[in-house]
Formats: sequence, structure tokens, C-alpha cells
Amino acid sequence: MKVLVRVFGTVLLLWLIFSRVNFSHLLNSFSSMNPLYWLAAFGLLVFTQVLSSQRWRILARAVGFEGGLGLYISYFFIGMFFNLALPTSVGGDVVRAWYLGYRSPGGPVQNRRSKAFLTVFSDRFSGVLVLVAIAVIATWASPTELPAWMKGTVYLIGAGAVASFAFLPLIAKFGDRFTKIKVVLNSAKLCFGNIGVLASTTAMSMWVQFANISIMVLVGMGLGLDIPVPYYFVMVPLVTLMTMLPISLGGMGLREGATVLMLTPLGIEPATAVALSLLNFSVYVVCGLLGVFFYLGARANPGALASSEQYSNNDQFSNNEEASDGNPFSDHSGQRRAG
Repeated sequence: MKVLVRVFGTVLLLWLIFSRVNFSHLLNSFSSMNPLYWLAAFGLLVFTQVLSSQRWRILARAVGFEGGLGLYISYFFIGMFFNLALPTSVGGDVVRAWYLGYRSPGGPVQNRRSKAFLTVFSDRFSGVLVLVAIAVIATWASPTELPAWMKGTVYLIGAGAVASFAFLPLIAKFGDRFTKIKVVLNSAKLCFGNIGVLASTTAMSMWVQFANISIMVLVGMGLGLDIPVPYYFVMVPLVTLMTMLPISLGGMGLREGATVLMLTPLGIEPATAVALSLLNFSVYVVCGLLGVFFYLGARANPGALASSEQYSNNDQFSNNEEASDGNPFSDHSGQRRAG
């Protein structure tokens, strides 16, 4: 049912957008793109994904996982590929958590599965918080006059992020009553209770978000758009947050519509805004497709799944799972699905 809602939402959003777009202007915008700027954006994104993999590795090592950077890069790109293949923008996060929990080498890790999902959640959560902080600061310091609705939206999201921390003591208070929540809380303390881990992952999150904004800047420059650079630091976070709404497939339609909405105050026509959005997204699509090679490599050389001794009683595999070929989406009876 959820997938059908997303499909309907995607179709409706795309119809609303493209029914108002001049296709000849859209094609002209595509043809005006300087490919060197696109390639620069692609190179920056690949480097950023490697850095994101290292950030994830730091969080994973804090809760007891092992493995070199190459392993985390492989799992990260596999996750990027499944972000494109699955009907949700976080499906790839579930996949890489599965790989970390069930495929990573090393010694026994208590509550391995729960901790694996926590590392991915912490990785994503850290990035979102930094993204919101950048948007708030950019809105406050913007030399370009922003529409009142845009300022209000950014400040409201910022206030919501701050308010979310008020619930943490409440969660901690009742967490001891539930084993799984207690595991997550204890693991979170390991991830963020260490000043060194917190400082390094936050710094990396800042770089990643600045790079994501810079990718859009490069694409905009390649199209020859006259958009003030500080404006991107407000627009990109808002567009990114909009794509997380669970009403379309992978943010399709939301991404383009939000970009049109953000660029309307600058007098940029919808066709050009859609071209900017699609070309920016194409950078992520091509980068995500690199994950196919990592995925095929993992299937060709699956290695051994972590032995049952590595899992706590709550996280042990069934016989069917231990015999898995390493594919979280196989149809073997009794096997857990990553999605």
C-alpha cells in the first residue's frame, strides 16, 4: 500500500511539474550544460562518498565492528545503488546496515544487528543535523534577501531539530525497560560519548554537506545560471529535506518541484530549474550505479557470513540464513529481508 501511495504521489508530482514546463526550453538548458562542470561535480561526489565511508567506519569501530576502509566503501556504494533501485530514499541505508551486521569480518560483537543499524542511523542523523545547521546559518547570514516563507521554513526546521533533543532524556528514562532500546542507547553513548569520535564525524559531516552544496553550485555554473552562491546554502538543504518526505519514489517530483519553488524568487523559469535539478540528480545516479560493480563483486566472492558465535542470542541466524548466498533480497525461506 505504501508503495502504491508513493507511485501515485510521484506520478502526480511529475505531471504537475512537467505540465508547466516548456520542453524546448528544457532541452536547450540540457544542451547548454558545460560537461567539464558536470565531471568536476561527479569527481567531487565520488571523493565525498569515500569520506562518508570513513565517517561510517569510525562510528562502526566505536561499537566494536572491524574492517578496513575498502570494506566500508564497498558497502556504502552498494547502499547508494539500492537507494536508486528501491522505492524509498533510505532503502540503501537498510541494505548497508544488513551488510555490516551480517557480512563484516572480525570478532564477536554483542547485539550485532542492532548496532549495525545504529551506526547507519547515526551516520544519517549526523548529516541531517549538520545540513539543518548550515541552512539556518546561511539564512541568517544571507546577503541575498530571502522570501519570508523561506526564512520561516528554515527557522521552523531548525527549531524542530533543537526540540528533538528534548526527547532524549525521556527516551533514556524509559529505555531501561526495553532491551532493544537499551542496546541502542548504550551503543549511541559509544558513538557520540567519545569526544574524538564526535568531533571527527561532525567535521566529516560538515565537509560532506558543503560538498553536496558545491555539487549543485558546479552544475548551476555549468548551466550558466546567475544564482548567488550563498543562496545555494539555503536552497540545497531545503530541497534535500523535502525529498525525505515519504510521498514519492526516491524523492522524484519532490526534488524538481522544490527546486522550481526555490528558484522562482530569483526569476528563473521552471524549465531551467528542472534542468538544474535533473542534471544535479544525474551526478548522484551515475555515482550510485558504480555500486553495481561492488554488489556483483560481493556476490561473486561472498566469503563466509559471520559465524553464529558472533551474535548474541537475540541476533543468531537460523539455519536458512547461515546458508544464505549473501544476498539480502533472495527468496530463501525464513531469511530476513533487508528492506
